[in-house]
Amino acid sequence: MEPYKLAIRPVAPFAFSAHLDNFTLPGRPSPAVWLRDEKLLRMAVPTSRGLAGVEAAFRGEPWEPVVEVTVYAGGRDVAAEASRIIGSIVRSDLDYGDFMARVSRVDRRLHMLALKHAGLRPGRCTSLYAALTDSIVKQRLALRAALRIYSRLVEDCGSRLRLAGRTFYWHPDPGRLVGLGVEGLRRYGLTRAKARALVEVASAELEGRLPGVDEAVRDPERVVGELEKLYGVGPWTARLAVVMVHPLFPLGPYSDLAVRRGLHRILGIPLSEAETVARRIVGEIPEYGGLILYLVAYEYELSKHGGGRRG
Repeated sequence: MEPYKLAIRPVAPFAFSAHLDNFTLPGRPSPAVWLRDEKLLRMAVPTSRGLAGVEAAFRGEPWEPVVEVTVYAGGRDVAAEASRIIGSIVRSDLDYGDFMARVSRVDRRLHMLALKHAGLRPGRCTSLYAALTDSIVKQRLALRAALRIYSRLVEDCGSRLRLAGRTFYWHPDPGRLVGLGVEGLRRYGLTRAKARALVEVASAELEGRLPGVDEAVRDPERVVGELEKLYGVGPWTARLAVVMVHPLFPLGPYSDLAVRRGLHRILGIPLSEAETVARRIVGEIPEYGGLILYLVAYEYELSKHGGGRRG
């Protein structure tokens, strides 16, 4: 299959490699495979004509960014669609300069944090199903342990393509999760509650009961309430899932331990007040509040490892 080569030129500053360095396992699918030394992301993406294999190479971060996209697909239209999806996943259209300007009006220390990690942003999910499965696995679990579990689920249950000698992965198939059931999922190292929650979410996806991304964008709080009706989906998981599919950051996982400890460290506030402060920050900059909470958690996670990369 002849690959198609395209280029995405994000709004500078743009940085995504550092997020992948710290929130993926090198060379393991989650569902993307991140080849750190090459700064190359490899994954399957769902297009209107099925999965397409995509490789995205990150160059010139953060001030002259280019994402060089190679798509293994059956036609130029599919390749263009797959490239747009990758652009959405890496949030290439996020105006980080506007974000920094807004944060500067809230707190000088948070503005300095945003400048320190110029352009950095988390990835965006294409569906609430993908966001929920990822978030459920990460509940109350060390990041590396959660990534290992999710990687195994992707390898065993994810959709995949084998093209040009490469394997491209996508998130776990909901039918396969339902087929494994609670006991089958527990063999991956999940608690019974998490396994049951995954089966519940996968069943809701198969039955068309999960809200769509457009609903989450129009009314995030209502969708949070809908998701909390699912077994095993509490406020932390529901809010994180919604912000993972939203193009902006109107919500945040306020009670997240890394967020609270990060605010405690950066702002010098008592840990008991951190959740209230997190809510205030999001209220003052609703378009970007969740992004500053992400950077706070990111900085805290780095500080636990001496400020270096996590392997």
